[in-house]
Amino acid sequence: MTESQTQIGDMRYNAAEQRFEALVTFHTDAGRVRVASSFDAPVTTQPDAAERVLLARALAALDQPGTLQSRMTMENSSQRDVMRPRAMGDERRKSGWLSWFRAA
Repeated sequence: MTESQTQIGDMRYNAAEQRFEALVTFHTDAGRVRVASSFDAPVTTQPDAAERVLLARALAALDQPGTLQSRMTMENSSQRDVMRPRAMGDERRKSGWLSWFRAA
């Protein structure tokens, strides 16, 4: 990888597993890579310390096989379909009887 910027998503504490978890995003020249990261620690751990460990573990896991990650190349991001909102009347007409359950 060449130059990259790093961003950590919402960091959460999983009390059942007693660990911090976050989705770390690496923005590179080739595109965006997201890596799931976790850190076993007590809830009393300082958030900035947990964040540093999560980032370091995500970086270390980038090239390891079996790591949960998502990649989006710059080519893919420019070709995404743009969803257009539908008019409410069209949606109700297509759903038929389901529209009875919607609030007026």
